[in-house]
Amino acid sequence: MTTIATSQIASFQAIESLDLSTVTGGYDFGRAVQAGNAAAGPGREAGQVLGSGFDAVKSAVTGKPSTLGSTIGAPVGAAVGWTGGFASDSMQQLRGK
Repeated sequence: MTTIATSQIASFQAIESLDLSTVTGGYDFGRAVQAGNAAAGPGREAGQVLGSGFDAVKSAVTGKPSTLGSTIGAPVGAAVGWTGGFASDSMQQLRGK
């Protein structure tokens, strides 16, 4: 059995609003949200495709139809896509690009 000590759990450090004002050109939260929104659609499509593939494999292995992957694949893919787009744009802004 594996145990994890609480001292090994990583924590996120908060970014103070004042620190964001020092970013070259300023930090544009709206721009980061727009980048997230733009990435949500492709993420949804990728999640749907991966979910459908999961259903096909599960159906082939078990012999029973499955809709689990196609049901949750699209929303999870959209969430992952949005988060990635937002994070990517934020990182670009924080690095001054």
